[in-house]
Amino acid sequence: MIVKERKKTEKAEGIVSAKRKFIWNMIGSTANAFSSFILLTCVTRMNGSSDGGVFSLAFSTAQFLASVGCFEARAIQATDIRGERRFVDYFSFRALTTVLMMFCAVIYVLFSGHTGEKAAVILIVCFYKAIDCMSDSFQGLFQVNDRIDLSGMALGLRVILSTVIFGIVLFFTHDMVWGAVSMCAVSILFLSIFDWSISHRYGTLREKPEFSSMKSLLFACLPLFIGSFMASYIINAPKYAIDTYLNDEIQNYFGFLLMPAFVINLFSLFAFRPMLTSLAVSWEEKNRKNFYSIIGKSVAWILFLTVGGVLGAYLLGIPILNAFSGLDLGLYRWDLVLIMLGGSMNAFITVFYYVLTVMRKQLLVLAGYGVGFLSSLILAPLLVRNYGIHGAAVSYGLPMMITALFFAVCIGIVTKKAQR
Repeated sequence: MIVKERKKTEKAEGIVSAKRKFIWNMIGSTANAFSSFILLTCVTRMNGSSDGGVFSLAFSTAQFLASVGCFEARAIQATDIRGERRFVDYFSFRALTTVLMMFCAVIYVLFSGHTGEKAAVILIVCFYKAIDCMSDSFQGLFQVNDRIDLSGMALGLRVILSTVIFGIVLFFTHDMVWGAVSMCAVSILFLSIFDWSISHRYGTLREKPEFSSMKSLLFACLPLFIGSFMASYIINAPKYAIDTYLNDEIQNYFGFLLMPAFVINLFSLFAFRPMLTSLAVSWEEKNRKNFYSIIGKSVAWILFLTVGGVLGAYLLGIPILNAFSGLDLGLYRWDLVLIMLGGSMNAFITVFYYVLTVMRKQLLVLAGYGVGFLSSLILAPLLVRNYGIHGAAVSYGLPMMITALFFAVCIGIVTKKAQR
């Protein structure tokens, strides 16, 4: 059953074309994925490799802590086709988790020993991602109402504007702190003008949030959040190991090698994200044929992207990265290939994660991420300390592969039980 509110809105606005949804989702996802690469390139080119390493660590930390800010409420919100909770409950819950995110950022800076500009950049970039977490709540509202085009528009335009302003400010000041502050200012302004105004078509924030609804959301999201938190650590574990055992310049080198890894996950989401609500509806209505078809198409698409991505990385990856960064990464061609394979595993993890979420098997998600988390906790420090960037590349991909395989086995078991 589709939410009544969505039906009313569709009648009033007319059916939005699938092409428009695909294009804006693609623009939003691409802008978000490429923004970190462009920001890091700007810092490295204008301020040097050492500052690039600082910014790479700051952005990775912000993305890691964004798992606290988002608390994986988007996965529940975007598949809430029955309308079990109101938007005001989702939004109020997200406000609380965002405050918790910034508290964690302060604790991290205090205990990491970072001071001065490095500490300031980390905190401000974390605040920028906190704004992103608040915007994500609006995007979830648009998506559950089958307006993923608005989700992509909200994300894409805000990220593009913030990135451009950062580059302009950095060009004139060469100051990462002012650049990061300008990103935050633009983000807040855009969220207020765009997300807030459009949200009134689909949900209201004038009602009082219900504590019982937010409490149930907490318990629904908790396994997913713990899993997402561990997943973020899996992705960033090599960077934290580099920060401990190596230096900011090496951090910058690895940051650029890591950038192409998002490409496979990005392009896989182009196809999968617009089908997420249909996946939820198919499972809810026991339309197993369509449910399995969506999963099968997604897996086949990721395999196709993996072959193209790995070949592209081996043949063209290093020259392109050298051209953008101004660095010499020629010694790390095979490391880039390993990282791309890790990116492929990450794409499988993302799709399987959403499948298990639609099935409401959050505990299996938690178990899978737990296995990957423990492996990265052991492998990343060990391999980076002994093998440098080469070890970092291996410790990025191997825990991803373990997690993806675990999820695949779980989906197979659950679907077999459902068939019986």
